[in-house]
Amino acid sequence: MIMGIAAVVFSGGVAMAGQQILAAELLIVRDDIRRLETGDNLPPPHKRGLADRIDGALGLLPWLLRQAGDAVSGPITARHLDQLIARHPLDLSAYTGAVSGKHRREAGAIHDTYCAGCHDDARHGDEDAPLPARDLFLMARESTPEVFLARLINGVKGDETLLFTNPLSADQLRALWQFYREGR
Repeated sequence: MIMGIAAVVFSGGVAMAGQQILAAELLIVRDDIRRLETGDNLPPPHKRGLADRIDGALGLLPWLLRQAGDAVSGPITARHLDQLIARHPLDLSAYTGAVSGKHRREAGAIHDTYCAGCHDDARHGDEDAPLPARDLFLMARESTPEVFLARLINGVKGDETLLFTNPLSADQLRALWQFYREGR
């Protein structure tokens, strides 16, 4: 995942895309920390996977912040995240509003073709996997809408031809976001 984020920002991606990636990553790492701190029922591999993901994100965030013109001195800690999120909010404007029937059908097709195989009926994921594929409908219900959108923005990856960046348009992401939140 970090490779994908770095590829977008480093490859000269549009500044807005870099801001969205930064804002999304801030929300995700704060939510991962919350999950780890409150996850007494998480299996040990999930705890290790979350801790590793948090460490990786906290290592990448200073670079993303410098790219956004926000010089942060010293390491980023959990205490700083709320301040950083306030300075770099996730712009929801491209993802709000009505979804056409066409885009809703497309969201269902994207889910069925690319997501369902790993995520459907997964609940909280394979207990032996450090970062399991979780059920997306369940995640949408358990997360705040903003955090779930952040996970869609930074979590969906293309292949090496796309530098592992998210291949979905804002319309497709908006439709998927609503598709998962509202259910089939």
